[in-house]
This record gives sequence, structure tokens and C-alpha cells, in this order.
Amino acid sequence: MKKLIESVSFRQKAIFCIIAAIFIISYLAAIANHPLIEPDEGRYAEIPREMVESGDYITPRLNYVKYFEKPVLLYWMNAAALKIFGENEFASRLPTALCALLGIAVTGALGAYMYGRAAGVMSAVVTGTSLLYFAIGTINLTDMPVAFFITVSMATFYAGANSGNRRWYAAFYAAMALAVLTKGLIGVVLPGGVAFWYIAVTRKWRVIREALYLPGILIFFAVSVPWFYLVCRENPDFFRFFFIQEHFLRYATTMHDRHEPFWFFLPLIPAGIMPWTGFLLSLLGRGSVLRSPGSREFRDANIFLLLWFGIILAFFSLSSSKLIPYIVPCVPPMAILIAANISRMKEENRFFGGGLAWTAGISAVFAVALLIYAATTKYVDNFEALAAAFPISAGLMAGAACMLMIWRRTRDAGRAVSAFACGALIFVLGLQALYIPVGKNRSVREVSRHVMTLKHPEEAIAVFGDILQGVPFYAKQRVILVDQLGELEYGADNESGENRARWFPDKDSFLRRWHDGEPLVLITETENLPRLFADSADNSQGMASGEYVIMFNRDNRGGGQ
Repeated sequence: MKKLIESVSFRQKAIFCIIAAIFIISYLAAIANHPLIEPDEGRYAEIPREMVESGDYITPRLNYVKYFEKPVLLYWMNAAALKIFGENEFASRLPTALCALLGIAVTGALGAYMYGRAAGVMSAVVTGTSLLYFAIGTINLTDMPVAFFITVSMATFYAGANSGNRRWYAAFYAAMALAVLTKGLIGVVLPGGVAFWYIAVTRKWRVIREALYLPGILIFFAVSVPWFYLVCRENPDFFRFFFIQEHFLRYATTMHDRHEPFWFFLPLIPAGIMPWTGFLLSLLGRGSVLRSPGSREFRDANIFLLLWFGIILAFFSLSSSKLIPYIVPCVPPMAILIAANISRMKEENRFFGGGLAWTAGISAVFAVALLIYAATTKYVDNFEALAAAFPISAGLMAGAACMLMIWRRTRDAGRAVSAFACGALIFVLGLQALYIPVGKNRSVREVSRHVMTLKHPEEAIAVFGDILQGVPFYAKQRVILVDQLGELEYGADNESGENRARWFPDKDSFLRRWHDGEPLVLITETENLPRLFADSADNSQGMASGEYVIMFNRDNRGGGQ
């Protein structure tokens, strides 16, 4: 590795630094300029905020009740960021963005190790500018951190298996342990499955003996076990809920109402790798690095990456619970294969497998479709949506047009691809603008701040119709959930009878408290008012705040608003 770094010229180092700076600016700028998006970002900001407030870093709590759907590592990282940078959106998203940036670096390093330095640089560029990777890398979710740790585990396993240096396996086991602490057993099942099938397909049986590295195994248990032991000791029901319900039942049943057909992720793969979809399709062409690897080393690298991609895709496709972010770990292996193929195109100075035509055509279609959708969507303001979509479409069209023009004039594949890569960087810079209209439509920041400027200290905040995870984060206090348990059902069931009645009332109980004059402030969406208040006179007392209505019951106490 040291020799590889020393052999890089000053010009190449400068290019690396420029690319790194663009990614750092893009990812960090995208996490600071918009409110938390409901419901996930509110959840993963509030849990660490409550950890900081209570000082209890063992038992996660959401809206002040126990919450065991995910392990603790992201909460710890977010809590550290909140303590350092304050309780704000930037701090709550910073660990996720740092994991994304480090994942880009690790993917680039693995690509260089497998296919050479040029492929490594392109691997980083393809990963960092891919639609799905950027979107999930700038949102406060568990999916990017677990994708990062899986990427590290895959890279270190491959390095150990091909170098014979067993110290790589120590990092392999440590990365799996951190993945387990981030999202549970998939952190060991998925990397372990890829490693097993790679050994079986390539018949590198010696790797089994090398990979069963006692110091690495001890590191795995030393990192992953302590928190599980402590949380089980303090919460005896944790094991059943977390491992039985949230792992096996969630995977095998539709208990969380996230059922999708088996093929759900298949169209998301080409969409998620945009704007590199055309180059992904060119991997099927004759002469590609996939169909004509050229050496046993490249063939084994192809096998490893295909297994990495395929096993994760198959695992989540077989699950009864499916969400788009689940397949983020599939992006790095796709990016490396695309980059290796592009590197070969540059070396041979030709586009094979329809790489040029596919990329230009798909980019144009996507750009036009995005503009049409922005102009016609009913979910956000059309003018704001068009303003956000324009730089994305412009980056795609400019990159594709420049690539075509340079290729027709110079027949230089390297320059043509470099032009498209510049367009991809503009594309990812433009993606930041999408968060502005989405944040306005799917955030409770403004209504929460409005409430906090109007409410009296003795008034409790109540929410009806949805949990609205961000309200406790912005209000810095517990919220009454009316006729709604959702994912807080386990926590509510573990509350005392008095607390459950106070903080999780049904509709009739809440209305009695409302009309009896208990100091309350209600937040609900406008469309939910008739379901709560049958009396139209009550409905007319609301104060609009965006998509929400704020209501006070001060008249019931003899006062005015």
C-alpha cells in the first residue's frame, strides 16, 4: 500500500484531493439545510437526544418509552454528535454522512486493490455519485452505517483471502461486530454468507482455516456482546422482542405491513445506480470485464463482487419485509464492476456493450422524466420541485452531451468518460436541492416551533392521527399520543397503568380530558380533525401551520388563546 501511494504523481494526488473535497462538501452541505424528514429521521434523532438527556446509554427510548427495534450503535454515534455540535439536524445526520464518505473511500481502495488504481478512483466516483447511495448517505437512517460496516467487512475479508495476511481478518470480524451493533444479525449473516460462498465457488479451501482467526473471533465477541448483555440484564424481555420478533418474525411475516413482491428490488437497482445505469448494462456486452475477465485474478474478483451483490439482493428479496434502503450495501460491488469496465474501455479506447448509447439515452430519459414529474406532482409545490429538479437534469444532460461530443470529435474514451463523470458530480450536487421541497412537505419542524412559541409551560403537547416522531425532538419533551401506538406498542405495554393512560389515551379518554380543561395543545393534520372532533364548532378553533393544525383548549379553562 505504501508503494502504491508513493507511486502516485503530484497531478494524480491533486485530482484525488479535488474529488474528495467535492464529495465532502456535497455530503456535508446536504445534511444541514433542511428539517428532519418524517418519520425515520425524527426517530433516530430523538432516541439519542433522550440518551443525552437521561444519561442512560444502555436502554434506548423513544418518546420516553423503551424502544428495541434496532441496536444501539447509531444512537451512540448520534448522541456524541448532538453533544458536540448541539441538538440540530446537522449533528443528527453527521454520523450517517461520515459513514457514507468513509464507504466511498473503502470502495475506492478495494476497487484499486482488485482492478488497479484507475478503477479504484472510478469506483469511488461511481459510488459517491449514485442516486441511492447519496440519498441514503445524507438521511439519518441505520442503513448507511450498516452498509459501511458491511463494505469494510467485505474489503478486509477479500484482502485477507488474497494476501494470506491474517491480520486483515481482525478488521473483518471487528467490522461485522459493528454491523451487528448497528442493525442486528444481518451484520454477520450477510458478510458470512458472501465469504462462505466465495470460498466454495473458487475452491479456496485454505481460506477457511485462515479466516477462523482466534484473535478476530475474540474481537467480534468483545465488541458485540457487552451491550447485548447489559440491555438484556436491565430488560429481561429484550431477547424475545429483538431477536424473535424483530428478526425472525419480521423477516418471515408481514407484521410491519412492509410486504412487497419478490421482484420489488429489481427495478430499484438500475434506478439506484443512476446516472451510471448505462454503464451497468454495458457489463453484459461482449468484451466487458464481466464476460471476458482476462485473468484468473479478475475472474475471482468478479465472482466475489457478484456474490456480494447477489446474496444481499436475494436475502432481502426473500424477506416479507422490504424497504428501499435495504439494498444500499449492493451499491459498492456494482460500482466496482462498473468502474473496472470503464477502466477497460479507457485502456482499449472503445465503448463496448452499448456503454455510450445506453448511458446517453437513459440519462436523457431520466432527466426529462424528472422534470415532467416535478411539474405535475401533487405532493410538493411544483415551482419548488422544478427548481430542485432542474440542476439534476441539467447535470445529467450536460454530462451525456459532453461525453457524446468529445467521443465524436476525438475518439478518446477516457476524456469522454471523464466529461460524464463531471456531469455526475453536478448531478449529486443538484440532488441537495430536492430536500428543500421534501422537507417542507414531510417535516414537523415548523409546526413544533410554532407550538413552542405559543404554548404555556404547564400545557402538554398531544398528537392525533400519527406519531410524528420529530415533535419530541424539536419540543424537547414527551408527547401524548392519542389513539396511536404504532411502533411504540412494546414501550407502551411496558408502562405502568397510570402512565399508559396518561400518555397513550384512546380518542374518547383524550376528549374527556380536553373538554374537562386539562392544559393541552393538540397537533394534527387538517384532514384528521373530523375524526377527532365531531362538533364542527371544535373544528373551527384550529390554527393552521402548513399541513397541520394547532389547537388549544384554553376556553375550557375559562381563558382565551
